Amino acid sequence: MVRLFFSKTRVTKLFTRKDERPEMFLPSLRMILFIFRMFYAWPDEHLEKSALWWYRAKGVLFRVFFIYLSAATQLAYNFTVTSREELFAGMFVLLTQLVMILKMEFFYKNVSKIQQLIRRLNGKLYQSRNAEEDIPLASARKKSTIFWVLYFMFSDGLVTEWLVISLLLTTLIVPVWPGVDHTTPYWVVLMVILYQYLAIVLNASFNISWDSLVAALLALTNAHLHRLQIQLLKVGHQNRNLQVDANKRMITVSPNDDDARSVPPKSDADVVYNELLLCIIFHQEVTGFLREVLTLFSGPMLSQLYCSVFILCITEFRLLTDVNTMADTMQAVMYLVCLVIQVVQYCYFGNEINYMAQKVHQATAFVNNPDMNIKTRKLLIAFQQITARGIKCSAKYIFTIELSMQTFVTIIKTSYSYLAVLRSMTD
Repeated sequence: MVRLFFSKTRVTKLFTRKDERPEMFLPSLRMILFIFRMFYAWPDEHLEKSALWWYRAKGVLFRVFFIYLSAATQLAYNFTVTSREELFAGMFVLLTQLVMILKMEFFYKNVSKIQQLIRRLNGKLYQSRNAEEDIPLASARKKSTIFWVLYFMFSDGLVTEWLVISLLLTTLIVPVWPGVDHTTPYWVVLMVILYQYLAIVLNASFNISWDSLVAALLALTNAHLHRLQIQLLKVGHQNRNLQVDANKRMITVSPNDDDARSVPPKSDADVVYNELLLCIIFHQEVTGFLREVLTLFSGPMLSQLYCSVFILCITEFRLLTDVNTMADTMQAVMYLVCLVIQVVQYCYFGNEINYMAQKVHQATAFVNNPDMNIKTRKLLIAFQQITARGIKCSAKYIFTIELSMQTFVTIIKTSYSYLAVLRSMTD
């Protein structure tokens, strides 16, 4: 029987490929960095000063030609519309482009810091130590890749639909373009349509890559917190000398009280102490990594979340009032799905981190406390006080928005409230 391309074996290999570098074993991260290199936004680490200057100059020319020119034509179109339907159709695309430009300029400005975060994942603490710790990393690869594939599929599918409709009707994707009207030769119109399609695809690709990069970093943080939980559950349990009766499945204790309640020898106690200390160091490293990710990306994330409320409202309004054909309905639904995926991946992985932080705290209760010496017990108590605070995964920049599924529900509710007000004003 012919095996399909997306067979179980191939999908498993896609999600479980492993290498020393995080971008090599995370499929979505590999494609994200590939797209950043297309935009001349991911310079090599050891570029000379003159080569780096020329690399950045090519990035400026690239985004001026494909990004800013496209946004300028969209803005010009919004000033020429005469109907409400055309205005709303242009507004939600323009808002998306403006937010994307904000993300792009932020990325170019902070690319060295972002590269340092990626390289930080190459550290020894972030490497899996056994097959059990491979499971959360495989889960992170799978979830982040699924979000990226769905986001890319709906986004590029929508743009391709715009292209097909424009070619069939011989109309521009963005109806306004300098020097192009009904008297323009067909081949010129065709070239403009292809340029607009390429520009919008590049816009969408960078937007997808930026959002997916943040989601991938959050997914990996959650995976490493899960690894920490696994490590904590083993602290102090690998060196126990209790005898187990195989027939009765009961723990037998020597009548000698010294043997029953003895503290492990100094060498064993030091091993337990070192195991716990390594977990604490790993916890500080992962939480510090998460703190840097949130500090770095909070501004654009907040802008995206706030704008998503208005873009969702406009899209829902168009879907309910302005669409008259099946093609219009499909376009509005696909755009709505893209927005939902864009917002939900932030909230989903942030919610997973909040939940896993609670599981890490619970894991400290399963450490082999009775067999510890006083020094190790004091260290454990201090660590429990730290983990009891939990981790609030939030985007903070003037305002604060917690990244959780509750926030996602709030965004949907708020957009619906704005929709109700907008409909009452236009009826």
